[in-house]
Amino acid sequence: MKSSRRGLAALVCGALLVAGAAFAAQAGSGATGKTAAKGGSITVWLSGTYAGATPGSTYRKWLDGIKARYEAANKGSKVTFVLTPINNAQFTAQIAAAFASKRVPDAMLVYSGGYTTPYMLSSLDKLNSQVDGTPGFYGSQTAWDLSCLGLNCKNGKGDIYAIPNDQGTYGLFYNKALFRKAGVAAPPKTYAQLLADCKKFKAAGIIPLAYGDRDGYSTDNWVTYDYSSYMAPGDIAKVDAKKMKYADPKLVKPLQQLVKFKQQGCVNADASTHENNDANTYFTSGKAAMVQMFPFVIKAFEQALGKKLGLTALPQSGPHPGRTAANSFHNWVIPKNAKNKTGAWEFIKMAVDNTGASSLATLVGALPTNKAAAAGIKDPLTKFFLKVAAHPQVPLLDSIVPLKVALLYYQQLQAAFSGKVTPLKAMQNVDAGLKTLSP
Repeated sequence: MKSSRRGLAALVCGALLVAGAAFAAQAGSGATGKTAAKGGSITVWLSGTYAGATPGSTYRKWLDGIKARYEAANKGSKVTFVLTPINNAQFTAQIAAAFASKRVPDAMLVYSGGYTTPYMLSSLDKLNSQVDGTPGFYGSQTAWDLSCLGLNCKNGKGDIYAIPNDQGTYGLFYNKALFRKAGVAAPPKTYAQLLADCKKFKAAGIIPLAYGDRDGYSTDNWVTYDYSSYMAPGDIAKVDAKKMKYADPKLVKPLQQLVKFKQQGCVNADASTHENNDANTYFTSGKAAMVQMFPFVIKAFEQALGKKLGLTALPQSGPHPGRTAANSFHNWVIPKNAKNKTGAWEFIKMAVDNTGASSLATLVGALPTNKAAAAGIKDPLTKFFLKVAAHPQVPLLDSIVPLKVALLYYQQLQAAFSGKVTPLKAMQNVDAGLKTLSP
């Protein structure tokens, strides 16, 4: 989801600076001083999960609906979408170059929390006046804190730099037909059960678990959710404040349990060379029995598997199974040097109002932050995720920690899952790396 956060960025930034600045110049050219209506033409950058909003995708269908509403309300205006790199380090370098060159889009949809906070004071517009000037707006939305300075909106009185778009958490999707074929009666509730079922799937020629960990994202999603079965409320904040080390058993033990999936052959053999979302193909094509994913894939999965699609809670390895982890995933921001801030705000309001948010749930399956839209959700899979996200034990770690820290953390998670280092050494490497990261 998402959002946090993530010094890989410094390494990538130099290589991408020129290309990023050129791309930013092109992308930011959509709004000129000659607009045909009050809204005016705008350019919108899409990142995070929405970097996959290619034409025809469920994400794009939702966005195209917002675009159509905006252009209908503002005759002669045009909305231009630009997809940014799905790799977080590359995206970070690109927007850093764009902000430095002051050639930016009018609005951006980005991961919330740590992916947004580094740019708040220096590069993003503060949005309190827009929020306060729109009656009922703050109260119509939920999951605000990761969109504000200090990750605390203070019930609307804090410094607001972004508008939450959706919420995120994780679940285990499974193929009912492949379960029957392998003779597996029900989805696993524990890691031990998943490892036992793994043998049955392999014997039937089925990939047990689709997995894409080239950038460390799949491993991050698994462990950050499993932390909830080990951690007390407030533990993630302690990690962020450096009062709890990454090498603490509460972070190491979940990773030690998870790497067994790779060690025992329960994931596709090329898991470490595929990106997180790429692995979905193994699942949607009927080659893999299970995949861990977020609600943003619901409609795409339903279209691919129909009645064969099942969804259940993620198995956990800790002493307190059943606890959950969740928070907002993406938010909307307006760069300080945007050319058409009025149009950007109008577009953002359409994206998160009841109509736009309800469409997000219907077309994508995602969890909207608009309260009325969330109350109207009917799809049972989306409602499942809504329940999971309702009362989380902890937030998602990579949504909270600073962006550069998250990038380092992903790198070490990937190294551990691929077998390059032990889980303990990986987390010790994160602790060591924290001492060298610039603010």
